[in-house]
Parts: sequence; structure tokens; C-alpha cells
Amino acid sequence: MKTIRSMNTFTKSIIPERLVYNYGKKAVEFNSIKYIESFAGNYSMIRLNDKGYICSSFTLKHYTSKLEGRCNFFLARKGLLLNLQFIQEITDEKGVKSVKLSTGEVFKLSRRLGSRLIDYLNDN
Repeated sequence: MKTIRSMNTFTKSIIPERLVYNYGKKAVEFNSIKYIESFAGNYSMIRLNDKGYICSSFTLKHYTSKLEGRCNFFLARKGLLLNLQFIQEITDEKGVKSVKLSTGEVFKLSRRLGSRLIDYLNDN
């Protein structure tokens, strides 16, 4: 009798925990990702530290569930998952919170999630 072995997918534990996968096409280390943005609904744009990017067929919700709370990633507003190691400063002008990355990029934060991010950074 033959035994049928199932194929290992990217969700198995044999994959190193410090890498992000896009259906096995390209693996990227967490520390090389600046942020991940929602793109065209069901896609994500992974922005890399070397000014490159990867268009992923996974949703931002997928990456948020895998990365937020660990690996220094935080959902800063709807559609934006930030790598905390790239945050340079957070400003508050007339109630509008913004985050500036070490690469010079600036993003507005939502009121609720922005406050949660500031609390998280103050606690750690």
C-alpha cells in the first residue's frame, strides 16, 4: 500500500520565523521591510528598506495577523502596517498625529490606532 505525503506549504513550521513569504516566490526578512500597505483591495505592497517593493497577493489582514504584536510591526491606520524599527518621530499638530520614518516618509495616523501606537511605544 502506498502512502501519500502532503506537500509542505509556507504555513508549516519548517519555515524560519524571521521571513515573510509571498506564495513561495520571494522570501523577505522582517528587518528589511519598512511597511506594508493595502493595495487595490486584495493585494499588499511590501515596501523594502532598499527602496524596492514587492506586490503580494496576500491581503494586509493576512500580514497583520502574522506580524502585529511580534517582530516589531504595528497597524498604524487602516491599510498601513509599520515596522517600528523605522519610526523616527511621531508628531501631533492640532490633533492630527503623523509618523515620520527614518527614510523621510510621513504617514497620518488614525486617532484610535495612533493613540494605541503611542501607548505601545511608551510602554516598551
